[in-house]
Amino acid sequence: MVRTVELFEDPNVPLAQLSEFYKVEGSPHTYLMFVTTIDGVAVPLESGQRGGSEIALRHLKNNPIAAGGLADNRALQYGWATADAVLGGAGILRDNPAATWYPRDKDLQDLLRGRKPVRAVVTGSGEVDLRHPVFNPQKGQWKPVVFTTRKGEGKLKNQAKRLKANRDNPLQPPETYAVGDTSVDLAKAVGILKRDYRTKLLDIQGGPILAGGAVKAMLVDEVRLTVSPQIMGDLNSEGRRRPGFVTGIHFGLEDSPLAELEALGVSGSHIFLRYLMNYRN
Repeated sequence: MVRTVELFEDPNVPLAQLSEFYKVEGSPHTYLMFVTTIDGVAVPLESGQRGGSEIALRHLKNNPIAAGGLADNRALQYGWATADAVLGGAGILRDNPAATWYPRDKDLQDLLRGRKPVRAVVTGSGEVDLRHPVFNPQKGQWKPVVFTTRKGEGKLKNQAKRLKANRDNPLQPPETYAVGDTSVDLAKAVGILKRDYRTKLLDIQGGPILAGGAVKAMLVDEVRLTVSPQIMGDLNSEGRRRPGFVTGIHFGLEDSPLAELEALGVSGSHIFLRYLMNYRN
């Protein structure tokens, strides 16, 4: 049964309305947040396009249909502001040199006063730039953490040594955990966030491979999905398959997770959905 049906009349959604719509009952609670097209595409897979902004239509300036993209951005920032930790994939950092998952809107920044959330990055290969802003909070706004493999841990240690030798040492080296031999064990990573960092509300930002792994491991309690009013098709300009918001996993008809609609919101032509996960296996 749908708990909430909400109309976001102002694309700059008021904080009180966001708080009511995204109210969470019980903890700990892990949610996955994504925006997709009507036909389920989550990443354009085109050169120079980061993904979420273009999918949500925030890049369109003079088209009224794109107004809901601003509401999606507010919802995205609200998640960053309220979560105890944000967990994202290394691909996001490579595509977006400024990504820190820190809210830009002042009223949402105020929600973080007195708190120091975690910004955690998953990289199996260890191929991330430790000079990236997410690993170097200027005013200690968050705690940077890396989850990697044993091989990836070695690469990160070697990179840190080179940076130090070049006097280009990160301002705050991230806490690094090797949780896997060939791939990152997401269950262990989430367990560390809950145990060692007292994470009650966890925001998983993806990309699609990380999101797929989290769903497969049954770590996701809720999916927060924005449906953007555009159709992109399943192939990019080079004929490569564009991913949905979960990639690299398989379920059968008998064990595929089900989802119960918790809340529905509308901003212009954008639809905001909250689903509570129901794992059958």
